[in-house]
Amino acid sequence: MKKIIIFLIIIGLTSSCTKDFVELNKNPLATNKAPTPAILTGAMQSLININSGLGYNKTLMLYSQQWSQRETTTRSLYVMDDSSGDWSAWYLNGLPELVNIIELNSGDNKDDYSVYGKNENQIAVAKILKVWAFSNITDTWGNVPYTEALKEDITFPAYDKQESIYPALINELKDAANMIDVNASGFTSGDMMYNGDMTKWKRFANSLRARLALRMSEVNPSLAQTEVADALSSNVFTSNDDNAMIYFQNEESHANPLYLEFLTQQWTFVSEPLINLMNSYGSGTAASPSDPRIPHYADPNQNGEYVGFPYGLPTSDTFNYAIEDYSLPSAEVRAMNFPSFLMTYAELLFIKAEAEQRGWFGNTADASNTYYDAIAASMDQWGVSQADITTYLAYPEVQYNTANWRKLIGEQKHIALYLQGANAWNEWKRLDYPVLQFPPAASANATEIPRRFRYPESEAAINMDNLSQAINDMGGNEMNTRMWWDQ
Repeated sequence: MKKIIIFLIIIGLTSSCTKDFVELNKNPLATNKAPTPAILTGAMQSLININSGLGYNKTLMLYSQQWSQRETTTRSLYVMDDSSGDWSAWYLNGLPELVNIIELNSGDNKDDYSVYGKNENQIAVAKILKVWAFSNITDTWGNVPYTEALKEDITFPAYDKQESIYPALINELKDAANMIDVNASGFTSGDMMYNGDMTKWKRFANSLRARLALRMSEVNPSLAQTEVADALSSNVFTSNDDNAMIYFQNEESHANPLYLEFLTQQWTFVSEPLINLMNSYGSGTAASPSDPRIPHYADPNQNGEYVGFPYGLPTSDTFNYAIEDYSLPSAEVRAMNFPSFLMTYAELLFIKAEAEQRGWFGNTADASNTYYDAIAASMDQWGVSQADITTYLAYPEVQYNTANWRKLIGEQKHIALYLQGANAWNEWKRLDYPVLQFPPAASANATEIPRRFRYPESEAAINMDNLSQAINDMGGNEMNTRMWWDQ
């Protein structure tokens, strides 16, 4: 009798897990026929909740050492947590809505949805955001379900290799940009980023394509050069007015996650490595920082100084450090309606400067001026005055040096990517700058700063055959396993 009961329990658990997996892979909005602007708003809110959230983004802010943690430092010590929550967040929040928008605007009843904007323009917006989301997914895990993901008729999706995903994402961005009609209506409402301005969406598509192309620089320089040059020759960001960013709202249900965290706790600090890096340009001090962005990034401590919290301490040791002595993220970035950044003009200029330096675009001699323009754009984004920008750009440490371009661009780009945890982490992996230190108190299972997330345990339980193939193709499933472009 016991054997029968155990067998039935196992069958029940397996059935439950399979049901959960089917729900994860299938598009839960496949039959949703709500107005597409409402669907878009929901998708955007979901995506920024991940992009600026306390789970995925906070982990990568810690991995990139822009933030430090007090009281619960497991993520700073690279404890191997299960990534099932982050995996399902990406696949279940935002992406299904975007696929739904594409299907509604390309199906038999697409004319019903043209009242919300030209069908092709709605599809283009959804495609661009879909590429942005999938680029984050593959940059986090490596080989992932892409081609077969969110397909109604596929229960166990195969994993695509990253070297196949990247060219596909780039082609999707080209398709999206080409189908945009800037003279026709974009979304009539619901577009929280560009308010239906299709010229700006086209600029974002081409700028994002330049980012993805450059990320292939170390493994497929030929394709990277071709795509970077083509993207930069197209209609890209021209000022901070083009920044791809979405504001949180002045209500707690849709508020900035950092605002919500600080309602109940003060565990997140600007890190000592970031403050020290910023002050290394211009010989700044805690009392007199040299980088005018520091007061925008961090609040002063009780003594009016900007002091980063030590990174990678054991949890028990953090209680020896008084909260009042260190710099919390600034009140500015903790505001309820502070925006979430998907991509900025400053980043686009750093991409252009690197492309020029490599001889892939324009003139190599222009790289220095573009590098300075990128720094200036970052400072302008944060409201720094022109006088302070001019002073900073004159510091000897800031001066461009072709022999040391990786360090200069890598470090300045890292500073400019504040709050963009995933992007800062990925660019550190690609350029190997800034030099980040491995914490002595790190988990015994960690041998270096993580290069990826381990696959979620939920996949091992349900989609094991495809997962096993992915792990074999990746060469392992550790946090230090290198993905295709990270060589």
